[in-house]
Amino acid sequence: MPADPADPLPGRVVIAGGRAVRVVEQDGDGPGVLLLGGCGVPFYAWDDVVALLPTRRVVRMDRPGLGTPWPGRLPALAEEIETLRELLLSVEGLAVAPVVVAHSMAGPHVEGLVRRYPDRVSALVLVDGSVDDRPAPSRRPDRALGRARAGYRILSGLPPARRLGPLGDRLLSSVQSTRLRLGTPRPAEQRIVFRSPDAVAAVLAEAGTYHAQLADLAALRVSTSWPGVETRVLTAAGDGGAGWVRLQAGLAELLGARQTVVGDSRHLMMIDRPDLIADAILALARH
Repeated sequence: MPADPADPLPGRVVIAGGRAVRVVEQDGDGPGVLLLGGCGVPFYAWDDVVALLPTRRVVRMDRPGLGTPWPGRLPALAEEIETLRELLLSVEGLAVAPVVVAHSMAGPHVEGLVRRYPDRVSALVLVDGSVDDRPAPSRRPDRALGRARAGYRILSGLPPARRLGPLGDRLLSSVQSTRLRLGTPRPAEQRIVFRSPDAVAAVLAEAGTYHAQLADLAALRVSTSWPGVETRVLTAAGDGGAGWVRLQAGLAELLGARQTVVGDSRHLMMIDRPDLIADAILALARH
């Protein structure tokens, strides 16, 4: 889909897996690099990482709702996997097995993709990827969907309430980063993205399916084997402490990956330590 001149955000909208997703692209040499943010983490959070990869072909993808319409339903792991599969086939520079960097909730999506389509990814970097040692599906998905729809209705019907979206994002990101403070300037795109009812609904919907998606991944792990795709696990030690580091170590062991514990980073590692992410990408690309 060509770029819309009336679209205030950079990049373009692509239909993948039957959903509209935003991609922001940097031309360059291969192998291509795909950057995927976690829940409510838009493309501009990767700016510092991309700046350290000036000659690389880099594609950033935002899931539905962040700069695109929210589909009006809860996301599911299978749907996320299919969106990634179609994206890799349709976006130039990604069809030949890119290096994929997945932050937080995007980690289970890419692990599922690799388990189902092992030839689609050449290497994987998990940036504080979501993990749970006892995943269990939500017993009340209707409540999660109700919250998302309520958020959408409120912001759609009361335009002044839309300022709460950027404020909420500012609060959350200041807690999840060692570099960002409440008053730290944010990119201009931040207000555009989070003033949208779609963004607020999408974040609520994805947060509401966190455990369900991890439970689906646990089931997929039982029915598939890990194909040995080279993987790095970068763990932020500044949030969850020793317990989180142990969970991440278990994930690394499961995937035969090398874990790096980053003591001076919180969850938004692409902001706190973009250099470590770029170094991991370049090392895997050379390999």
